[in-house]
Amino acid sequence: MDNDEKNWGKPPAWRDEDDTRRRVRNDIHDRLEARIRRRSCAQGSPLGSLVPGAIILAVGVIFLLDSLGYVRARQFLQFWPMILIFIGVSKIARRDARIWGVVLLLFGLFLQLSELGIGHFTWNQFWPLLLIAGGAMAMWSAIQARKAMPPAPQGTLDPRNTLDENAIFGGVEKRLNSREFRGGRLQAIFGGIELDLRDAEMSETEAVIHANAIFGGIELRVPETWYVAARGQGVFGGFSDSTRFSPPADPDKPKKTLLVLGTALFGGVEIRN
Repeated sequence: MDNDEKNWGKPPAWRDEDDTRRRVRNDIHDRLEARIRRRSCAQGSPLGSLVPGAIILAVGVIFLLDSLGYVRARQFLQFWPMILIFIGVSKIARRDARIWGVVLLLFGLFLQLSELGIGHFTWNQFWPLLLIAGGAMAMWSAIQARKAMPPAPQGTLDPRNTLDENAIFGGVEKRLNSREFRGGRLQAIFGGIELDLRDAEMSETEAVIHANAIFGGIELRVPETWYVAARGQGVFGGFSDSTRFSPPADPDKPKKTLLVLGTALFGGVEIRN
């Protein structure tokens, strides 16, 4: 049944309202798809995809030459921090991972200088840098989350429909059953967050959650009728999506998409049903 048949018999004002809602819904969907394509292109940069293979290839060549007696593999062990440097360079080439690329690059440089005897760096000097990097990332993510948050009808964020949870050296366990869920921000620093959204419904066709786990963990449970697009980064941690998508029974009902962004630094973010 086409749109004209659906709108037949409705007053002109109702038909105009339906057309306006349809145009708004299609515009939101197009913007979401464009955002996902841009992030996918950034994540799929040629440099980022070639570096892991190049590292494995180089290690294999070194051990092969060692077995043939041409070189001694032990001479190359002092250059193992170059792996961190290469990984950092590959992440800098990606728009959504430049901060952690710089962190890995600096760690690799410090360790390499220490291996070569140019400087002496110990773990006591490294771990404060991890805290500094984690704090900077948490602040940056909070700023980006507030910019990306869609404006509420009243002009202010409604705590009943938006998330702003912080677990610092503690835990947060919450169930949300809002009928107008709009996304939000989750931050676990040396703590854990368990969030159940299976009874919630989105106000629009898209909602964005910024989830950052720094030496902590975040677990999200979402309805099967939501399509989840996870675009998170794992830095010495994991960012996993194990959800199943079941289309709504009503074919005319718009698809709901949950976009999950963020970083897991020495921690984990898990999304499941």
